[in-house]
Amino acid sequence: MTPLLPLPAHPHLHPQLWETIEAAGVGATVLLNIDAGPGTGLDPTWTAATTRLVRAGASLLGYVDLAYGARPTEHVRAELGRWAGYPVRGIFFDQAPTSPYSIGPVAVAVRAARRIGFDTLLVNPGRPTDSLYRGLGTVLCTFEGAWEQYRVGTEEGVRSGDAHLVHSVPLDQIEACHELMRARGARFGLATNEASVHGAPVLPVAV
Repeated sequence: MTPLLPLPAHPHLHPQLWETIEAAGVGATVLLNIDAGPGTGLDPTWTAATTRLVRAGASLLGYVDLAYGARPTEHVRAELGRWAGYPVRGIFFDQAPTSPYSIGPVAVAVRAARRIGFDTLLVNPGRPTDSLYRGLGTVLCTFEGAWEQYRVGTEEGVRSGDAHLVHSVPLDQIEACHELMRARGARFGLATNEASVHGAPVLPVAV
């Protein structure tokens, strides 16, 4: 199981968080979110900071919001293009739909990301989807919720190799959450003590 670390914090505002993740180095997979995505243009500060993370051995994913399939395709493609300006190797597509009738925009986004060269793609509906989504060849995030809910179990349709996103995890139970993710066959796992999976974790960061 690969731990996934959310990093929406600006390097100037939260330098200790960036330094901690940089120190983790090899094995860390970092989910970058500049401004609900890549922002409106390349930020030299982010370029320098993300380059240091890559040199330390971390893998970077860029955040793209699909708005449950409602965002215009040209907006999604534009954001993918802006992420390509950073040393990002993959994309995290958030707020994906689950209905078979809504898979079209998701498939278009996935194809666009592959054409650019992104090789790690996560699609997050937050729960099990129609089986058609398995044909996209991405990692599906089939659980997003609180630690107390995750401890009880997951819905039918969650499979080994999916990603699990868990928030509201007490810091002293982060490793226990990671162990449960491994036991359930998660390929990627995000565990944060914040009230949302999109919030930056409070130090210390467990990897």
